[in-house]
Amino acid sequence: MFDWVDQLPGYGRYLIILILSAVIYQMAFARNLPLLKSIFVYIVLAIGCVILLIFQIMQFPIIEAMLITVVLIVLTRLRLMFGKSNQSK
Repeated sequence: MFDWVDQLPGYGRYLIILILSAVIYQMAFARNLPLLKSIFVYIVLAIGCVILLIFQIMQFPIIEAMLITVVLIVLTRLRLMFGKSNQSK
């Protein structure tokens, strides 16, 4: 199903992992931090994505798991949003 991931070059997989991890961080864990602290967090996140890239190269399903995580976070956000609108009625 995700054979296209194996055909990507290393930097393509790294960019996908970096974007997905930034989306997951922003949607699930981000707080209002000062600018320098936010920059530091994203730099550390970019460095940590190298380890995830190594796992992806070793045939672990990192990108696939991150895509599922994004879907679950979106579904949870939608459920919470609709739950709050139903409680206010």
